[in-house]
Amino acid sequence: MPNKLTDAAALYGFIVIGVLVVIGVVTNTVYLIAGGLIASLLGGMFLAYPPRLAAMLFGIQIVFTTSFLSGLSIYAGPFRIGFDGILQIWVFLLWAGALVDGEGRVASTRSGKLILVLVVLSLFAFFHGILSGSDPKTAAIFFKTMLGYLFFFPAMWILKDRSNLKILLTTFLIASLIAAVWIIFKGFVGGDGVYLRATSGLRVSSREVNVVVVGLFLIAMLLWKRYKTVPLLPGIAFTLVMGAAILLGQSRALWLAVAAGVLLAFVADMSRTGEDGFRLGRLLSRIMLLLVFIGGSIAFVAAAGLLSASDVVARGGGDGGLTGDISLWARFLSWWEIIRTVTESPFTLIFGKGFGAEITYFRPDLLTRVSIPFVDGSFFQLLLNLGLSGSIVLALLYSRGIAGSFRYATRADNPGDTVLALWLTASFTALTIAAFSGSLITNYRFTCLWAFLFAVLETIRKNRQ
Repeated sequence: MPNKLTDAAALYGFIVIGVLVVIGVVTNTVYLIAGGLIASLLGGMFLAYPPRLAAMLFGIQIVFTTSFLSGLSIYAGPFRIGFDGILQIWVFLLWAGALVDGEGRVASTRSGKLILVLVVLSLFAFFHGILSGSDPKTAAIFFKTMLGYLFFFPAMWILKDRSNLKILLTTFLIASLIAAVWIIFKGFVGGDGVYLRATSGLRVSSREVNVVVVGLFLIAMLLWKRYKTVPLLPGIAFTLVMGAAILLGQSRALWLAVAAGVLLAFVADMSRTGEDGFRLGRLLSRIMLLLVFIGGSIAFVAAAGLLSASDVVARGGGDGGLTGDISLWARFLSWWEIIRTVTESPFTLIFGKGFGAEITYFRPDLLTRVSIPFVDGSFFQLLLNLGLSGSIVLALLYSRGIAGSFRYATRADNPGDTVLALWLTASFTALTIAAFSGSLITNYRFTCLWAFLFAVLETIRKNRQ
């Protein structure tokens, strides 16, 4: 179909979906309109091109909360499939059709090979967990999440046309901004996941904040490199809103991850040779810019009456510092139990206990013993489920992302690829560091977004060769 028709179909489709969602929320009948919502999405599938479907998938996964997506799901055996899953499956079907037509072949890359190995190990862990007596639904949740990395391959196919990259990145950025606004809104109205701590003030617990970080890096790099015609004032407003949302999330691990991501991107940019190479004046100006941004974000949440500067400082120190941080000790105890569990035999050390396996340990923050399959820390989660083999493959995948994007950032010869390489350097670094204490790259629904980042890296590197 002509682009104007597909654009109109996508626009009207989003309008219809938005109206249905608003009606559902206002009348408290959101689950009753699920059928109409899914029907609208299905109708849009047959009118949209693959990049627009992928953009719709990204937008839905980022903007809609986990509970909302779960409420609009159906079970196919042990697998729970929501309309975001339907969109993802449809993109894969379109790619399969392109393969049949001889147009869907993608280049063989090391990232792709590592993803295939990771998914094969996950398939083994799925059956291993079920045969070992784990709950099939729980095992399916883990497996479905890891399958999201396979989105790397249709993403590589879609990105063969570089014009599609702008569509997906624009969607990624806008959806991240909406998610940040949603987190701030939740801070005002309260509800699930909103806590008021005596020592560190308001906290909004939201998985979407992980994607907000990646969106923040994107708009920051666009402004930093002054790529093309990025509007300055809206761009600054976007960064302040996203920064405020990250502060409200109050995840110290994520704060550290953001700082490390920005630092490595700075180093990569300063390592560039030629006209864009190291300049002391640029270094000082960027340090000042970073300080102003941090201060502006704190001032933003303080002016809104959500979080004071003293609250931010208190949260940074933890509950009594490192030695007295209860949540940190709870993680240490769970990790020790995982190590003790997988070292029971050489087989479990190498291949783990399978998806759905539970550990039982004492939670000092809850003052009770718990049995749970979900662990804080992506690498320890895979150590439990896939053993050393899975943890090492995941580490290799993300270390390759960091090293590959850093290396390309020092060599990119055009402004667009420089922005993308610096963005990926910061993003991969932040995701990897945050994954040490959180499960954002193994347990959450965003794995297809992270696979997209790897596809962007391989695409821009391939175009340079």
